[in-house]
Amino acid sequence: MYEQFFGLTEKPFSIQPDPSFLYWGRTHRLAYAMLEYGVLNCAGISVITGEVGCGKTTLVHRLLDQLSDTHTVSLLSNVQQGRGDLLSWVLMGFGQPFAGKTHVELFAQLQSFFISEYAKGKRIVLIIDEAQNLSTDMLEELRLLSNINAGKDQLLQLILVGQPQLKDLLNQPELLQLAQRVGADFHLTPLSRSEVQAYVETRLAIAACNRRIFTERAIDLIAEQSNGVPRVINIIADTALVYAFSAEDLVVGVETIRNVIRDKMEYGVFGLASDDLAPMDKAAPQSGQDAFVRTQPKTEAPDRHTRSVREGGVDTTGDPPQLDDRPRYQSHSAPPDPKASLAPSSLASATVAKTVADLKSTIQTQAEPKIQPMAQTAPIHQPAVQNEESAVTGVIVIGHDRNSPEAAIRSAGDGCAIVFVSIGGDKEANAIARQAGAIVVDENEQALSTGGRARNAAYRQLKKIAPHIKFVQFIDAECALDPDWIGAAQKFMNRRAEVAIVEGWLTSASEKSLDHLTVADQTRRAINGETQTTIGGSALMSTEKFEAVGGFRGDLLTSETADLCIRLRRRGGHIWRLEDTMMMCNPSRSIRKGWWSSAVKRGYQNAYSVSLHGGPPERLGVMGVARAVFWGFLFPAAVLSAAILGAAGAAMFSPLTSAPLVAGLVLGFGGAVYVAKILAATVRHGIFAPSSWSFGYCTVIGRFAEFFGVMNFWLGAKRPRRAS
Repeated sequence: MYEQFFGLTEKPFSIQPDPSFLYWGRTHRLAYAMLEYGVLNCAGISVITGEVGCGKTTLVHRLLDQLSDTHTVSLLSNVQQGRGDLLSWVLMGFGQPFAGKTHVELFAQLQSFFISEYAKGKRIVLIIDEAQNLSTDMLEELRLLSNINAGKDQLLQLILVGQPQLKDLLNQPELLQLAQRVGADFHLTPLSRSEVQAYVETRLAIAACNRRIFTERAIDLIAEQSNGVPRVINIIADTALVYAFSAEDLVVGVETIRNVIRDKMEYGVFGLASDDLAPMDKAAPQSGQDAFVRTQPKTEAPDRHTRSVREGGVDTTGDPPQLDDRPRYQSHSAPPDPKASLAPSSLASATVAKTVADLKSTIQTQAEPKIQPMAQTAPIHQPAVQNEESAVTGVIVIGHDRNSPEAAIRSAGDGCAIVFVSIGGDKEANAIARQAGAIVVDENEQALSTGGRARNAAYRQLKKIAPHIKFVQFIDAECALDPDWIGAAQKFMNRRAEVAIVEGWLTSASEKSLDHLTVADQTRRAINGETQTTIGGSALMSTEKFEAVGGFRGDLLTSETADLCIRLRRRGGHIWRLEDTMMMCNPSRSIRKGWWSSAVKRGYQNAYSVSLHGGPPERLGVMGVARAVFWGFLFPAAVLSAAILGAAGAAMFSPLTSAPLVAGLVLGFGGAVYVAKILAATVRHGIFAPSSWSFGYCTVIGRFAEFFGVMNFWLGAKRPRRAS
């Protein structure tokens, strides 16, 4: 009812499980990693627990969307004692007949079904939601089902999902044998204050919201009263949108949230136990403007991670991070701090944290070996290390094509640890980088022959000198960072925990938008918000998510950044393009310099990308190759063939018609098509811009060069190893 009023395409806060609206909080990512680990590594039995409304079922549906046709899956959500035989439920879930059979016949049929699916090359996955309702006898029967195997292969993969009571049930002495077969388990916790804000903004963004609706003070109160439970957040936020729609308020302020919670507590159903509710503030409504519009930005106290970095890695306060002095949660149910949710409070939680850290590298797809700090091979100059203990963001400058890195290094400022690496080992560039105050990665030319290996080596060196950094900014040596970019990107990443990479706008030295060689690139470049991949290799990344997928693939000859983005998105990360200016690039990158060789490289890269990730859903580089082949070969070949056939036909069947004239008309038509495309590209680039005509010419004629690049790859270039 309120979607059109707020400019939304659908309701963003439905309480129904919807994987498309899944927010990847820290514990949600780890819980999903456990589910993924259990399935990929045949862990036998996996257990996911969490409070009511924390998103367990949504994670399960996300897993179902990701499983391929090599798995036969059954999801049971309402099995409990007194509602039928367990084997009947399981057979029903797999679509097998079960009526009128004895228990022995049911077991025999289920065993035969498992064996038949195994013979087809399929793996059986049985997911039981609300598993805390199972009796001990049912759980013991599930253990017996897990005994069915074919040699060394276990035929049944069992996933139990339930409320915290499920842990107590599995810890009973009579279920010891079942508990010992649990190969992966995780407990899902509520969201922290910062995650609540990111959760709300993420769901609104997915619903096509392009502005801020909830004020910061409103988010504070939602976080406080919901205790960080996603389902309760949805209830409060959805009702608040209804209230605001009724009052024709375009912004949901804190007073609207107060009214929602007060009405829920007095007249409705809230969804939390009464003793879990935070006491309502009876103070008078706020006066003046709300936090939606402020002339001065709100100052945030440093969180636990930032404090520990600034004080040499030791947290001297032990207090959870707070945006101001107001309480966010009741002390007995406070969600964990997002920066410290992995800090174990007991030996059991420490084991879980270690297991999750180990499995991240286990299930990564075709990644480089786990990134470890490398031995320092270059002398450390004092200007580069003064701020490394307090650095939140590190900068890696990538040198290639003999570009001087001095401007790029100096543009990073004094608050960042800076590392320079040269692809191919340019000694002159290394010397310039040292003089500019950067740490230089010195490895032999063969070791850093690819962009992925060079970037990984630089990252290892960066972690060596600044182990506590949260973000890393990659930048090409011919560019210079905008002075405000790192601050804006850090602020955005701190608010959006699910985002793995952010990039911004590129400009030229004349402060104009950087020229791109294709209209397709310009179209992609004009889109702000969530995207599929970055335009180039320059972007700011979360170090946690970067390490979780193993960094760049060092074996790739090109497209290493696009490959990294795809692997991050497969693990639940998001790629975001901000409207802020990120960096200024050297005018030497103008399309008038080396445009033909650049187009050949682009064609090669597109063909390489197709070989790497050309299948659905990514279809990386497919359209680029298709355009190069069509406009660089098929269309001109068709025009030339038509001209020859037309001239031959005129000579044979119409002696009065000039054969050269026919051929000329056909060739003229083909040339006119290319001229029209040049004009279209020029208009899209800006017909009055000085570089418009050269841009249009290079864009269209560059298709021939791109075709040569595609053929170069097809006719014997080294093909990349596909990521599994």
